[in-house]
Amino acid sequence: MAVFYAASQRLAVGVFAALICILMMPASSLADEATEKALLQQLRLMQQRMDDLAREVQTLKQQVNSNSPATAQTPPPPAVVSPAQAPPAVAAVPGPLSGMPPPSPKSTTAPGREPLFERFLQGFYGTLDVSFDDVTKGINGLTAYSYGLADPTNPNSGYVQGPRKDVQQVGRLGYLPSLSTNKSQIGYRNSHRIGDTSTDFIVQVETSLAVTSSPGLRTSNTQQSNVVSGAIGLGDTFVGLQSAPWGKFKFGTTYSPYKKSTDAMNPFSGMLGDYASIMGNSGGDNRVEFGTRLEHSLWYESPKLFHGMFSFDLLWSPGQNRTFDNVVQSAGSPDCSGGNEPGSGNLPLNCDDGGFSDAYSADLKFEWRGLYAVAAWEEHRAVNRNSDGIGSNNPLYGYLLSVNSSLLDFNTFNSYSAEFPGYATVATPGYLTDIGDEIAYKLGAKYTFDFGLSVSGIWESLRRDIPQALEFQNERSRTGWWFAASQDLFGARDNVSIGFGHAGATPGDPGGEHNYNPLAPRNTADMYTFAWKHKLDKQLTWYFDTALTINHGNAHYDLGAGGRGLTTDCHDGTNTVFVDYSGAGPTTWGGCRVQGFSTGLNYRF
Repeated sequence: MAVFYAASQRLAVGVFAALICILMMPASSLADEATEKALLQQLRLMQQRMDDLAREVQTLKQQVNSNSPATAQTPPPPAVVSPAQAPPAVAAVPGPLSGMPPPSPKSTTAPGREPLFERFLQGFYGTLDVSFDDVTKGINGLTAYSYGLADPTNPNSGYVQGPRKDVQQVGRLGYLPSLSTNKSQIGYRNSHRIGDTSTDFIVQVETSLAVTSSPGLRTSNTQQSNVVSGAIGLGDTFVGLQSAPWGKFKFGTTYSPYKKSTDAMNPFSGMLGDYASIMGNSGGDNRVEFGTRLEHSLWYESPKLFHGMFSFDLLWSPGQNRTFDNVVQSAGSPDCSGGNEPGSGNLPLNCDDGGFSDAYSADLKFEWRGLYAVAAWEEHRAVNRNSDGIGSNNPLYGYLLSVNSSLLDFNTFNSYSAEFPGYATVATPGYLTDIGDEIAYKLGAKYTFDFGLSVSGIWESLRRDIPQALEFQNERSRTGWWFAASQDLFGARDNVSIGFGHAGATPGDPGGEHNYNPLAPRNTADMYTFAWKHKLDKQLTWYFDTALTINHGNAHYDLGAGGRGLTTDCHDGTNTVFVDYSGAGPTTWGGCRVQGFSTGLNYRF
């Protein structure tokens, strides 16, 4: 009880001292605004001290009650308060001469982030990838000759070689050093639970970045595009709904299931040896027909089924095109379907270089332990390739021209000739019926061993359905193969990967190459690639890779298609300084041997 009384006396003394301090304040100081604020601060400190003393008294009272004679013989010793536990000293109230307000109390720990803001920040993600490249087109030494039919009136009479063409390679032909931005992007994703349901509203927005060049329209001497690099929405961008029981349904722009289903089998994504230079690439140029983003799409992603072993994805992209031949842009799209601006490549202002209507894509995936297997399909409806006839060097095209074949579009040709004098001296009519469905199928599998080795393989079949009379210029139908092996080293800090891609023979060729040779072996291509990656830390990786594409016959597959900022194709440096819609644009060389080296840094967050 002595302790209790002592504490009570301390409390009374503290209250009495506070009252004395208040009463002793000069009246003049109460009129001073700064002093009033100081007084209020002093009162708050005194109140805090009294509260602390009251809690101490209550604690001591409980201790006294617990040490009653029935349970204890002697009272507990008085509590000793250490200097660290003692109540804080009362700061003196500043006088009129000090002119300084009392110090405000500060917390000893930094306040945590607000939870909603923390969640907002976690929605951002991105990749920055920049490389230094040294690449050659491999066209030096190739020779262009003229070819014709042995009997110009008989398309089945065989071919004869004519004289050497006056114009051969143009421009710089050797290695060309450059900097490239490769699959760099910044994105944001988030989800919102709808009421008290189990369904979320989901959103994702991406933008592709051009680190090594200024943002703007995507143009080159081989392809023009109205798409602006760096613009918000240039990437996989969508809104949708998701629920664990039934999966995800999304609306927007995305890479198709056909493309994404085998991304895990491509250890060279965004590099010179990206398998998209061969796989999904039906024309052999720097556009990947079955590896492009599809605009205005709706797609469904299933949850994992049958103990998590199976899943599937379905996509439909409406064509949004009022024309039957898809010769104009889809409604709401900056470019033609397939990626070109109307008039790209110095062609007529049409979408006749690959524009299509509806697109469909689907995949079925199987996962079990270290095995991943997939079957995928994609179809583009009514793909317009009428411009394949313009500037054709194929002797069979020359025969159709000589007999005024109904397969050629003479009406459009005559209209251009009337508007642009001299057009007929450098251009030829496009096709009129080169419009058909293009379909792709593939089977792929990847197995990852416990010791860090993964091996993968893909078989692919590409088909273009066109009239039999045009099969002689069909370069879109073929099979393809891809094999890759990737080994982690030194605790997965390093990785070594090798790859091989093969494009099979095609039934025909439009003859768009400057050195087109109808007597050459069938069009095939082989790509070899090697890469070494080293993780500098969890997010930053340095890499080195080298790749070689060997084209046979009139094939002209490139390096770097499928996401790199710079691709190296088989075009020379021919440059048309005016647009006359003649097809006299960059010159393509079949049989080129494209090779290069690249080193860069990849940062992910």
